[in-house]
Amino acid sequence: MFAGLSGILLVLGFPDINLSILSWVALVPLLVAIHDTGWKESLMLGLVTGIIYFGGIANWIMVLHPYSTWFWVTLGFVVLTLYLSTYVFVFTVSVNFITRFWLLKAENWQLKAGYSFLVAVMWTELEIVRGHLATGLPWANLCHTQWENTPLIQICSFIGMYGVTFLIAMINGTIASFLIDIRGWRPSLKAAVIPFALLIASFAYGWISLSRSPLMSNEKIKVAMVPGNIGQDEKMRSWGKDTEWIFDKYIRATQYAADTKPDIIVWPETAVPDFIFPQSPELDRLKLLIPKWNAYFLTGTPSYEGEYPDFRVYNSAFLLSRTGEVIDWYHKIHLVPLSEYFPMKRYLPKKLRDIVTGVSDFDSGSRYTIFHAPPARIGVAICFESIFPQISRRFVNEGANVLCIVTNDAWFVGTFAPQQHFSMAPFRAVENRISVFRCANYGVSCIIDPWGRISQKLEPASREGYIAGEVSLRPGGTFYTKTGDYFPWSCLAFALFLVVWTWWYERGNTETRRYRGGKGFKARDARHKAQR
Repeated sequence: MFAGLSGILLVLGFPDINLSILSWVALVPLLVAIHDTGWKESLMLGLVTGIIYFGGIANWIMVLHPYSTWFWVTLGFVVLTLYLSTYVFVFTVSVNFITRFWLLKAENWQLKAGYSFLVAVMWTELEIVRGHLATGLPWANLCHTQWENTPLIQICSFIGMYGVTFLIAMINGTIASFLIDIRGWRPSLKAAVIPFALLIASFAYGWISLSRSPLMSNEKIKVAMVPGNIGQDEKMRSWGKDTEWIFDKYIRATQYAADTKPDIIVWPETAVPDFIFPQSPELDRLKLLIPKWNAYFLTGTPSYEGEYPDFRVYNSAFLLSRTGEVIDWYHKIHLVPLSEYFPMKRYLPKKLRDIVTGVSDFDSGSRYTIFHAPPARIGVAICFESIFPQISRRFVNEGANVLCIVTNDAWFVGTFAPQQHFSMAPFRAVENRISVFRCANYGVSCIIDPWGRISQKLEPASREGYIAGEVSLRPGGTFYTKTGDYFPWSCLAFALFLVVWTWWYERGNTETRRYRGGKGFKARDARHKAQR
């Protein structure tokens, strides 16, 4: 029951429910439940929590059935939920394994404090592994529950989003330690001083940073974003043959947006479901219209290079000048498995390879393009890429002074997925102290300042056809931008050390107990006599 409660509390902390305060106690029932249990029981308890946690978070996968069969959608949901749940039961088994010799009921407050840090280290290192293993999926991390907690997330400029995860897990461990030995509350309170002091220090740093932050820098640009809000079923039916009405809808909304006199006009990922680039009638029309708008034009679009059968297809973003000329392009680098590419397709049997060819068949780009629209130097993350902090870091290190996210969230209309996706954007801003503007088809379009504050926001339900606002430009770069995720990787190294050390200690301790019991010594003496 406690394991299930933890799973429910974890789900409630994320968008669109946003009961973020529950995240600070969500792991407590699970930690209490696994105390003094064997590894099999702690594994099962972790599995229960994981299934409820990730099953509740990723239930939006089931709405993909119009684009696939019920069998494949259900199979995908079950496999993904079970895979993500493994991280939770690895967490419970690891914590139990390491703490089996720790006497939480002792008068030693240092051990109780150590337990809090152990919980934080174990949860954090598993999140960084999940964010990289098998292409990575840093979705619904504990830190993402705090996307509205602007003072707290300021520490991301030093330690990244995993630092926020560490704090949340540490407080959970502190409360659990108190409840596990509630009669020994005095050392538990003493042990809580360091974790809560770190939490207070983090908030203090955030408040100071926000109080000193300007609302707008001297250098800025005006951006107008046209989400379109075209349903995915409509886009799929129109793919490559009947896209003129979609293109016209964007053009009409853009005409109104152009009246606000923006410096840049933005359309979302794959705005028009057709190959506009490198050449098309739509591109010819854009080249005629853009000079009238007198703005740079940035759009997400499918594109191709080469000729059949040796052509390559990309999920791309293109920037056009104020005169309508193509300045540069970016091909999405981190593709979505199964949706945009099929992992290890070359190793599949020919019959299966023929089935997936053309379905999940995008090619990956390799160049981190910085779009120059003076005074802006724009790094563009396309959809899935925006959840990976290392990609935004790379753009800033390449010279970007503003980040753009273009995405198509229409796949998941009516679910929590668009809000969950959006909640990760403020972290990209704070991590690199750089503004972010986000244009989303059937998602949240917004402007975020370098401190994670949302200055403009357009929800899918709004009847407005565009969003326009000023975006601050400032040289990006923080300690985190330069050093990256050193902290969670250090947690991983420390966790591995603890596991090996505990195994070695347990092994030596078992042998010592056996010999001290007398049986080992008698057996050894008997062998020596026989040899003589």
